[in-house]
Amino acid sequence: MAAGLLLAAPAGAFFGTNLIVNPGAEAGAGNANGDAVGEGNIPGWSNSAEFTVVAYGPDFTFPESTSPGPLDRGLNFFAGGPDNPLSFANQLVDVSFASAAIDGGWANYALSGWLGGWDAQNDNAVLSASFLDTGSIVLGSASIGPVLALDRGAVRGLLSRETAGLLPAGTRSVALRLTMTRTDGIYNDGYADNLSFSVTAVPEPGQWLLTVSGLALLAVRLRRGLA
Repeated sequence: MAAGLLLAAPAGAFFGTNLIVNPGAEAGAGNANGDAVGEGNIPGWSNSAEFTVVAYGPDFTFPESTSPGPLDRGLNFFAGGPDNPLSFANQLVDVSFASAAIDGGWANYALSGWLGGWDAQNDNAVLSASFLDTGSIVLGSASIGPVLALDRGAVRGLLSRETAGLLPAGTRSVALRLTMTRTDGIYNDGYADNLSFSVTAVPEPGQWLLTVSGLALLAVRLRRGLA
């Protein structure tokens, strides 16, 4: 059954913070065997039935705590899950707090995460972001991934990927979708961890001019004071 979008609004959401709820699969227990945790059982996410959360551990069939990946990886990671060619999880992020900066053309986004797979297989993860207006019309999009076996040197683990840009004017929410795709075997070994989406306000052109003018005036005064 297809999973819908779950609206996420982290407490104290503001510029420069990670707006994703449960970005590292740490809210809730991870399954040590890679079994599905069940639809709707991953806090912050609306997930398909097979999409799951797996615990890092000594089991050679999954990434371990020492496998390539984030240093601050925590206990768990997202995985595609058993017996499926494609699984996913969705989250809707509210960015209305930044509406003035977005509509003024001075709000940048940053999308990042650790993505990977298993050994020589090309099972993979893709994190996409669709920028929506108040009517849920898509104004633009961005994505990271996939990370394939060649990228990983045929070693199981996760690699860092990121992208950034300017949020389209009118954006009020961002639909995140983490998609896991199986290309080999039975288990969907698309992996992801430490996901992030943030919004940063950059100075307006007028603010740059004021800053430059102020610095120039300060320099003149300093020179006069030293003369």
